[in-house]
Amino acid sequence: MDQQHRALRLCNARLLPIMWMDGFANWGRTVAILITVLLGARAALAQIPSQKPISRTSVCATSGCHTSVLDHPNLHAPVAKKQCLSCHEYNEPAEHTFTLKEASAGDLCISCHGDMASAVTHDPVANKECLNCHDAHGSDQPALLIADPARDLCATCHAKDYEDKDFVHGPVAVGACIVCHDPHSSPKEALLTKSPPDLCVDCHSALVAPADLPPGNIHAPAREDCTTCHDPHASNHRYQLKDDPPQLCFSCHTEFKDWLESAGTKHGPVTDANGCTQCHTPHFSAIPHLQKESQPDLCLRCHNKPLDDHNGKKLVNMQALLANNPDRHGPIRDGSCTACHQPHAENNFRLLHDAYPPEFYAPFAMERYQLCFSCHQPDLVKDKSGTGLTNFRNGDRNLHFVHVNREKGRTCRACHDVHASKKPFHIREAVPFGKGGWMLPINYEKSANGGSCSPGCHRTRSYDRTAANAIGAEKTDASVNKEP
Repeated sequence: MDQQHRALRLCNARLLPIMWMDGFANWGRTVAILITVLLGARAALAQIPSQKPISRTSVCATSGCHTSVLDHPNLHAPVAKKQCLSCHEYNEPAEHTFTLKEASAGDLCISCHGDMASAVTHDPVANKECLNCHDAHGSDQPALLIADPARDLCATCHAKDYEDKDFVHGPVAVGACIVCHDPHSSPKEALLTKSPPDLCVDCHSALVAPADLPPGNIHAPAREDCTTCHDPHASNHRYQLKDDPPQLCFSCHTEFKDWLESAGTKHGPVTDANGCTQCHTPHFSAIPHLQKESQPDLCLRCHNKPLDDHNGKKLVNMQALLANNPDRHGPIRDGSCTACHQPHAENNFRLLHDAYPPEFYAPFAMERYQLCFSCHQPDLVKDKSGTGLTNFRNGDRNLHFVHVNREKGRTCRACHDVHASKKPFHIREAVPFGKGGWMLPINYEKSANGGSCSPGCHRTRSYDRTAANAIGAEKTDASVNKEP
């Protein structure tokens, strides 16, 4: 309207002086001049752009002034429709000045896109700084972003502190931050699109535990929050772990750390790098205690060859021993090596849960046999009468009592192999004797009502459960106290 008024003023400025000069004497000439001026005003008005949005904004984008806003593959919808006045309004068309329709660019964005604030809001969104990330007109990037989201955009504010790490999470490495994070706001911490572990298993579906597993067979972090163990961005440890096992494991399982520091004997894998995961799976298992396999197969992963114990003494190839000896001790048959052995650390010989004499000879005392008595009745070696208690008897005489319950008693290992044997009752074929480890033959033979043995420690002796005195039985008590 200002330009229209200016044109009319121009008309008056030209017409009125002429009229006064002529004194209104020559009306014909005056009318001709008036027509000429009006036609000139009409022409001037024709040059004034209309302020209707469609026609006016079409000029903005095509008149040679603002054509660059269209030179992008991705355009803001009002720009694509050339509706500049959807966001801008003119102050002075002649001066080509304009303002936004709202108090700020952020307020203007919210007027169309709504308030995106939530429980956790990205700082640019909370501060209405939409143009920190988006171009208001057009961009070569998707979503009108001002930079490549895979390389530059997030890094304009967030340091690339992952670049010097050895192991980088895949989405971080390729700049796909929005795979895990919402760029505007989220009800979840750290703008996550979902909470772990639900977010993690969207990609790592192989780590989803079967629905029928009890909670105890799922590692608590895998059930509750994967980031307890893993850094979601980058780490110097494999699998983006926050530390290597066993130190990582000790961060929660502090009781094992304390135990290891005080225990006299430590299981080798526990102190090895990544040792815990040699036996345990870190996520879930169909087997209790997150074991990778059932026992004894799990134990035989390592005990399939001769090994040295912590003192440098050779341990038997347990896989070969079990394969060649079918008569197995109950815990082996039940698949429970840990019924006798502590799998982490212990103060007892061979990581045994309780006391068990390592010698061939030992004075009898109940506390020396706590491991055996955790399954077997103590009366087996405390009671002289064997009827109803043991088949190793001569008539009623309890031959376990005879051999074990004395000052120079034979320990369980003198006759039995605690893992497996070819003979019934896990009777040994031979037993290591003396410091040199000479294998002392036992030569046990089973009979219908008893059996016999011909060891180096005494001549052949036999026992018979149906007779009061079997052949040679009257000398048993004396003979067992003699040196072999």
